[in-house]
Amino acid sequence: MVGVFLLAYISVNLFLQSQGHEIKKARIFSENKEVPEGGKLEVICSTFGFTKAETKAVYVYLSKDGKAIDMKNGPTRQDITFKKERIEMDNSGNYSCVFSEEQLEITKVMGYGHNYIFINVIESMMNSQIHLLKSEVAVGSDAEFNCTTSSPTNKNLSNNMILAFLIKNEKPIKVNIWDTEEMMTTFTLKEVRMEDAGTYSCAILLNILPYHGMRLDRNNKVNLQIVVASYSSFDKIIIVIMCSTIVLLLSLFLGIWAVIRKRGCLGFHKERSLNETELRGNDMMFYEEIPKPDTAGTGEMRTVVCTAAVWEESSDSDAVYDDLAFQQS
Repeated sequence: MVGVFLLAYISVNLFLQSQGHEIKKARIFSENKEVPEGGKLEVICSTFGFTKAETKAVYVYLSKDGKAIDMKNGPTRQDITFKKERIEMDNSGNYSCVFSEEQLEITKVMGYGHNYIFINVIESMMNSQIHLLKSEVAVGSDAEFNCTTSSPTNKNLSNNMILAFLIKNEKPIKVNIWDTEEMMTTFTLKEVRMEDAGTYSCAILLNILPYHGMRLDRNNKVNLQIVVASYSSFDKIIIVIMCSTIVLLLSLFLGIWAVIRKRGCLGFHKERSLNETELRGNDMMFYEEIPKPDTAGTGEMRTVVCTAAVWEESSDSDAVYDDLAFQQS
């Protein structure tokens, strides 16, 4: 089989050279030699050191197992990168690079380059198990899922990001970064509602995101049931105690408020009484018996009444005192 392949390769080279189309070897480089299914394959082809000085541009071909699968053109002193999205399991094989100075049909380009690398396409999904801490969760409570795996992490993929997805009805609803040390992750649904009930599973993907048509659900599934919260006897006692405490605090507050208000009213009335006393003191009448006979000559004593203001003025001047107006009581 190998002899037949080499014979065909030599025949094609001789045929192309006879037409002036020579296929030359180039180098190939790749950082990752293991790529998860559905991921991206990326390799670099370099013609540096394999071209003539007068050559300005070349056509570079990426070949798999000796057959060209892609072609790009570019300057001789610039590396060319080939990318292939969403590779499949059958894309595993030996990859190499070749080039020509003139464009050729891809189907007619065959051969290996200066070196080749083996790209291994592995399964993108790790075996996972999901565990539900409580199968029945009350409305408004939190539901927790643990996603674990028994498969060891590939050392070659340890630097890549591993993602864990919580799946409901074959659709991802949450994503976490996988903990490579604990080998598990926890998903939490906050304050669940009735519509959160359903079948759940988890998927662990190696450095890729889910794409359309990708099957994520696994055989390991759990059912989450949402129930209406019911209060136990202990909960009812707690509610009664809380309500009683609130009523007592409210009554205490109203009592304190009533006492403060009552004291405020008493103080106001006391202050008002003092003010009225002062006002009455200002208008106090003084009585004094003055031995002054009346004009009729009877010799009877008369009562003299005067206000405090007049009395003060009379103490300063005897003349004013003599002119006071007397009133007969």
